[in-house]
Amino acid sequence: MKKHFIATAFAVMSFCAAKSQIVPTIKAGVTFPAISSSQSRDLQDAPGAVDYNMSTSFYVGGTVDFSLSKALYLQTGAMVIGKGGQNEFFGNKSKIRTFYVEVPVNLLHKIPVGKSNILLGAGPYFAVAFDGNTKLKSAAGQEYNVDINFGRDFKRTDFGLNFVTGIEFSKHLTFNVGYGLGLMNIRGAGSDYITDRNQVLSTGLGYRF
Repeated sequence: MKKHFIATAFAVMSFCAAKSQIVPTIKAGVTFPAISSSQSRDLQDAPGAVDYNMSTSFYVGGTVDFSLSKALYLQTGAMVIGKGGQNEFFGNKSKIRTFYVEVPVNLLHKIPVGKSNILLGAGPYFAVAFDGNTKLKSAAGQEYNVDINFGRDFKRTDFGLNFVTGIEFSKHLTFNVGYGLGLMNIRGAGSDYITDRNQVLSTGLGYRF
């Protein structure tokens, strides 16, 4: 399933780029994901909402810019992106790692500065998870790896808003910074009372062909 999701996403992006005669940009970089958790009401004899702090992961993929005017573009594509977070409670550590195929749809403004462009944009994203695990380490030093059950532990889909900025250098190289604000409750069981949302800060480089 993992390979099927990745292959399909990149095939769609390549097809769209070829048909529209648009040169794609390949991107890769580091993500700093976290999970924000909130509780709608007190639950007796049940664990409360737990925030997962920022951890590290990666992203890789590509985008295509469709020109709407001289400085305004519609940007879309496909990314394999790592999300999740980490938490420590009385010496017991847990780290959630989830991986999604994410499709952004950003409205992008390019501001010329010399031979470069400053990039400013925002828009929605939709993502489908294809893999994930939780790494547990007890205060005594015992370690466990547990595969995430999508549907029970977390929902498989996610959507939210992306905010992007960066620099498009004179020819091929781009520098990118982004922030993904999840709007969907990704929690599986107990989602009637507790809301978990992905938050992802990212930075990386791109190469325009």
